[in-house]
Amino acid sequence: ATECDGYILTSPEYHGTMSGVMKNTLDWVYKDHVGGKAFGLMSTLGGISNSNTLNHMRIAVRWIHGWCVPEQVAVGKVKEAFDDDNNLTDTDVAERVVGLAQSVVKAAIMLRDNKE
Repeated sequence: ATECDGYILTSPEYHGTMSGVMKNTLDWVYKDHVGGKAFGLMSTLGGISNSNTLNHMRIAVRWIHGWCVPEQVAVGKVKEAFDDDNNLTDTDVAERVVGLAQSVVKAAIMLRDNKE
């Protein structure tokens, strides 16, 4: 984690929050590893999209001194966004993912180049 300048975190939403695997990952990462670095957040949900997972990940990232970009992607009814071969077919979601990635790269470069 210390080698990267930016990260994109993605988690399914289970019972109104991020997955246990994502929570465990964030519990084992410290500000010495990722503090001052850029994060993008994405979530998926089987039903109608909401922002609980994104909010919980944002709080956890803040506690490890990461910086979340303002763009985020929540994919509701995730099974409808992909075809039978697991290709993303929802063009709106695809455009939002590209925008999120571009924001993370831009923020990561700015944060890296402006460290004291």
